[in-house]
Amino acid sequence: MKISVLGSGSGGNATFVESGDTKILVDAGFSCRKIEEKLGALQKDPAGLDAILITHEHMDHIAGAGILSRKYNIPLYITPESYRAGQGRLGDISDALLRFIEGEFVLNDDLQAIPFDVMHDAERTVGFRLNSDDGKSVTISTDIGHVNNIVREHFRDSDVIVIESNYDHCMLMNCGYPFELKNRIKSRNGHLSNEMAARFVRDIYHAQLRKVYLAHVSRDSNTYEMAYETVCGALREEGIRLSVEAARQDRQTDIFEL
Repeated sequence: MKISVLGSGSGGNATFVESGDTKILVDAGFSCRKIEEKLGALQKDPAGLDAILITHEHMDHIAGAGILSRKYNIPLYITPESYRAGQGRLGDISDALLRFIEGEFVLNDDLQAIPFDVMHDAERTVGFRLNSDDGKSVTISTDIGHVNNIVREHFRDSDVIVIESNYDHCMLMNCGYPFELKNRIKSRNGHLSNEMAARFVRDIYHAQLRKVYLAHVSRDSNTYEMAYETVCGALREEGIRLSVEAARQDRQTDIFEL
């Protein structure tokens, strides 16, 4: 199983996952051209993608999804709620390519996708647990306001996790955002803070957890260094050594292989 976060933040989100012969994107929040460039830098051909999985309908998750799907005939997996809310931005998706998410599904007999609902201020937002046929798993949730038992259960025993670490509380309260936006961000339907992400990673840690990607780091109320240090500091306090990487907005991560 292989993974690369192609980019994450308010300017676009997309993650590449490969398992056996199956290659997918989770979200396609950059332009089609930018996604082609990012995949090309990894020596991956977008024509070889088997599916695009959409977490929710916000533009930073679907900007290139419709064009990419039509250009390369890639099936698009999305909840009915997110499709209705984002249909205008996605453009026309033919019935042959549109797959509504109703529960777990399997791609090419070697990658199981298990969607789970998370709290966020979209029409509907899901995370994905991706299980390979050799027992490896990657779990992804880049926009999430609150960690509940459903989220914990789906992240449990994952080999790689991608979890939001959006803001530093002090930076958020002192940045130039309107008061209403600050309240929305730190609400249960908003985003996870560095401290929340740190507690979550610490609480779900297990010996087989190989890699943690911190996603959707805000450019106005956070820094990559603060997100990284907050999570790593919490792990150090427990004597946990673990590979942690803050995913950048402007460049893809190296491919990590399980």
